[in-house]
Amino acid sequence: MSGAEAIAVLGIIASTPSIIDFTSKILERIKEAGENVHNIPKAFRDVQITLPLLSHALKQTKQRINSGDLDEEACAALKPVLQDCKSGISELNDIFGKCLPKDGSSRFHRGWKAAISLRKDKKVEEISELLQKRVSFLTYHHVATPSSSAMDSVSTAMAALEVKEAKRPKTYSLIPVQWAEDFTGREEQLSDLSSKLSQPGKHTRVAIVGLGGIGKTRLVRQYIETQKNTDLSVFWIHAGSAERMKSGSRDIANVVGIQGCDGPDVDILQKVKEWFESEASGRWLLVYDNVDDIDLMYGEAHGRLASYFPRSIHGAIIMTTRNKQVGIKFATAKNLVPLSTLTDAESLALMATKLGDDDSETTNDLKELAEVLGGISLAIIQAISFIEENGSTPARYLELYRANDSNKIELLSEDFEDDTRDLELKNPIASTWMVTFDYMKARQPLAADTLCMMSMFDAQAIPEALISKTAGGDSNSSTSVEKTLGILQAYSLISPRDVTGVGACIDQIRRLFDLHRLVRLVTRSWLTMCSTYNHWVANAIDVMSIRYDELGRLKYEASNKVMRTYLPHASSLMSSPPLFLKDDEEVVVPDVFHGQTLQDDHAEYGVICPTCTGNILRQISERLSLVQALRMVKKGAAICTFSLGANHILTLPLRFRVATIRSLVGEYNGAEVEFKELRMSYGMTFGPRGRATLEVEMSLADTLRNQGKYGEAESLLIRLQEVSCQEYGQEDPLSLSIMQALATLMITQDRNEEAYTLISEISKLVETADSKIALARTYLLLSRYSEAETLLMSLLEDEHVLRREGCFEEVLMSLAQTFYDQGLFDKAAELRRQILFYDQQVYGEDHLVTKLNLGETLYHLGQYHEAETLLLEANKSSDVLTSGKLRVLTYHARWYIAKVRLKLGKCDQSKELALKTINWIKEERGAQHGYYIGMKEDLAQIWGINPDGTPFEGSVELGTDESPNECGTDNLSEGAVENTGQHNAEQQ
Repeated sequence: MSGAEAIAVLGIIASTPSIIDFTSKILERIKEAGENVHNIPKAFRDVQITLPLLSHALKQTKQRINSGDLDEEACAALKPVLQDCKSGISELNDIFGKCLPKDGSSRFHRGWKAAISLRKDKKVEEISELLQKRVSFLTYHHVATPSSSAMDSVSTAMAALEVKEAKRPKTYSLIPVQWAEDFTGREEQLSDLSSKLSQPGKHTRVAIVGLGGIGKTRLVRQYIETQKNTDLSVFWIHAGSAERMKSGSRDIANVVGIQGCDGPDVDILQKVKEWFESEASGRWLLVYDNVDDIDLMYGEAHGRLASYFPRSIHGAIIMTTRNKQVGIKFATAKNLVPLSTLTDAESLALMATKLGDDDSETTNDLKELAEVLGGISLAIIQAISFIEENGSTPARYLELYRANDSNKIELLSEDFEDDTRDLELKNPIASTWMVTFDYMKARQPLAADTLCMMSMFDAQAIPEALISKTAGGDSNSSTSVEKTLGILQAYSLISPRDVTGVGACIDQIRRLFDLHRLVRLVTRSWLTMCSTYNHWVANAIDVMSIRYDELGRLKYEASNKVMRTYLPHASSLMSSPPLFLKDDEEVVVPDVFHGQTLQDDHAEYGVICPTCTGNILRQISERLSLVQALRMVKKGAAICTFSLGANHILTLPLRFRVATIRSLVGEYNGAEVEFKELRMSYGMTFGPRGRATLEVEMSLADTLRNQGKYGEAESLLIRLQEVSCQEYGQEDPLSLSIMQALATLMITQDRNEEAYTLISEISKLVETADSKIALARTYLLLSRYSEAETLLMSLLEDEHVLRREGCFEEVLMSLAQTFYDQGLFDKAAELRRQILFYDQQVYGEDHLVTKLNLGETLYHLGQYHEAETLLLEANKSSDVLTSGKLRVLTYHARWYIAKVRLKLGKCDQSKELALKTINWIKEERGAQHGYYIGMKEDLAQIWGINPDGTPFEGSVELGTDESPNECGTDNLSEGAVENTGQHNAEQQ
């Protein structure tokens, strides 16, 4: 070993951390940082190459010193080199310790750390370059003569390298936008772009397509960053207008030195094109940014600027555009790189690179912020800039944003600095999109109108039926609709939604479209700025009302599906300004209806119509719970009463619906008062003996019956029967309905023989399936099972008629009940199987009705585990339903689940669900409703408790085969439970 200098060098090497171990640690932590190694910045990845080479060079240096091959002069020269290596390795160790996640870190934490590592990318790159130079020095030194001449050789070698570098082909870099150091995510798109551009010997064109502010320019700039230190020249032209395209071309001509470009008559675009197509240009990449105007590029009026795009096997072109149609014309569909919104993870990572170190207290706020901004990268950058510039927090930003729509627009319109974008473009996301809207309004007005109409509805799953009239213009042609929707999709403003199941076969909802919620918000703000917002609200209300009226032509199942799809859009429309008709108790006529002049009961075009508004509110009420429905229909009645008058023919149905719902929820006193007022109003409009007037009085009689006012109800029904028979005849449907109501009243009072006589009379007057089913059920109430069975079996002889009239399943169920009441359980079970087969044919295996019936059948067969599974699935389906016949099935499914759990010994779960269900019914339908009363009896008989959970202390009639249930308390026999269930079915 040599002298003091050698000892010093060995000391440096010895004190340097083990490079091999350190390299292994780095590789492992990079792997932990993300499933894809490209989640780590390029400089971090390059270290994986440098460190093993450095380790080898240091080992060689140590061996040569120990063997005495290096003299004192050589060791003195190596000392600063090795000191640099030691310092660089120590710095890397510190950086990697802070930026790379620890073993076992969460996925989010790993993503966050990966994003933070971008802030250290440049520093790591500098250290890596220094270490590479030192590796080169050491490697050269080991093959050189170990004397003072070695240093001269190094100098000579370095000089040679510089000469060689100078001889490389000249490259150019004309990029007016800065590289985004905080770029994150988009790995798939970067890979796709790189793959499409990696075609040597071939001219390639790629178009990056996406919504304004989605990150197209940032993606291109990130790709260019990966091409540094190559012989590729990069040029950038902002091509939003002909002037800017010429200006960008002139800048290129000046930089590369194209001669003859100074004259005013010079075709600068042609000159630059010729240079790109010549050998002098070398390898090049040309970017045309913001090419959105298809007429500018391909229209004859502007000289078809696309003809100036160069073609050369030495070069490639990238175009960024919001217009997919432009992208396809430029690059063909196969060379498109579509850019959608950021994922939640990408959004969070982008925020991390902006905000810096991990702060667990703000993590949830950032997640919420990412969600409300919908993955729009420019909106996220804008929000973070606002937070940083104002010393705010994500939580405070969210509070401001959620306060109201005005705040949202103000925040989205806030300007900020972003040197990664074209300096002449507006940075705020709201301004960015409004430029597109203005362009569309001027060049493609039909598409702009359709976007305006769509913004009036909920942003998700907008049916084509609600926009086709606008999209088709006056002609309403399918071709025009298709072109218009195509334009909006080309600009990435809307996206089609996959429709499966029943909806795929129904014209009204065969095609659904999504509108990004921020696009919807900005569009509505744009309309407000243009003073046309109320005009579009009025248009949307007119279309919505027309579409609702058309549903009468559809069958029940299809109509139900369409109404369910329409509901969020109708609700959104009603709650929008200037109506603000929300689901609350307040009943106030909006100011917009004051001072209106109506013509033929409708407002003039572009003015919000009270008649259509009332119609929509009535339709909405059909899909809500009864309590919610009552609130909404009250608002509709108030509006029409104010604008049309209380006794107007269009107001009366709304008032009638209010009274009907009040009766259904158990507000019998209020309903009675309103029905009596309606009787007078209908009498004045339709006459005291008019059909509509008599129907109102029938509802009044039903309300009286529900209050126990049997004598008053019966007197009213007898009078109505006389009037109806005189006016319309005994066999008229109205006369028969009154007789049926009278029979129901008798059954309520246990006057079953009288009811039987009356129903028999109905059956003689009209030979319909409904009348015979009613008679069969009366036989059941009288325990005349053989007669019920005979009648129902005779109905089944005309099965095709029953299927046509929609009564087939009802007959099977009534017959199954007949067998069950006689203890013929095998026959009842066989009929239940037939019902299931019928349900599968009509509704499909996954439909609520099918699953519910199958679950009940399994329950009666004692297969309780299987029954619970199916009933839970049925209940999950019913959760999305809102009203009508299927709403009843929601109660039914949950009630049966409670009974199944009781059989399985899940006593606490059973009781809890039963109590929740009965109190839910009470809340929605009222304490006087038949469903509630029937289930209240069940609750006492089966669980021995009251609806408030207290023990039931009264007496109930138990079945003859009473037996203790699985929870050790007395329980109804199966037959007794079924009879109670039948009582509930009659009420329904």
